Amino acid sequence: MGMNKTLVYLLTVGLLVTMPVLAACTGGTPTTTTPTTTTPTTTTPTTTTPTTTTPTTTTPTTTTPTTTTGETLGEILGHAAGISSVKYDMLITSPDSQTMTSRMWIKNNKMRLEIDVEGQTMITLLDMDAQTMYLYYPDQNMAMKVSYEPTESAMDEAQSIPDYNPTIIGTETLDGKVCLVVEYTAEGATVKMWIWKEYGFPIRVEMTTNEGKTVIEYKNIEFTDIPDSMFELPEGVEIIDMSGM
Repeated sequence: MGMNKTLVYLLTVGLLVTMPVLAACTGGTPTTTTPTTTTPTTTTPTTTTPTTTTPTTTTPTTTTPTTTTGETLGEILGHAAGISSVKYDMLITSPDSQTMTSRMWIKNNKMRLEIDVEGQTMITLLDMDAQTMYLYYPDQNMAMKVSYEPTESAMDEAQSIPDYNPTIIGTETLDGKVCLVVEYTAEGATVKMWIWKEYGFPIRVEMTTNEGKTVIEYKNIEFTDIPDSMFELPEGVEIIDMSGM
């Protein structure tokens, strides 16, 4: 589990945008049955909705770091325990300065990921309880059921930090949010993360490897009750089952 896994998954998702054409050529037998989903029991977070900002890929303005954190890392990460429903944008800038933007919705153990590649939108729907995964192409009214592949959320990434014996750099204010800044080494990369102290939620990650620096920015974060329909395929979508391939 680590930041590299999330990046690899997003890059793979980008390549899969063209897969409906390939699937049609294989002669797969489609089904028009929309997968049955169950409505999870949810608990609406008691936190107030934070003010969001417009995404930007410029280097954010920060205050001078201090060594006074006020809370331990464990206490700050513990603030995320009450978050059961959240949406956010994720901007990934690669070492060659190319930027990929994705949109994420999470509610309990369900996840929706949207990414735009070459003018096409692909939506990934994951049910972690049922261990099902669908790739949905709204422009073609088509979906593929594929083998389930666990995907980490921003909160999952933050929760794994203690496993890497991190160093606390200090406290900085980033995009108006007071953050604890930590640094650690994971999977051959030096990682620096800004964690929103109020919610235990990452705001910015810088991952440096031999190839250069990759920057991940989490924007437009909203702790809101997301409708269950966001995690379901619409009625009438053609489904191709490729989970056994």
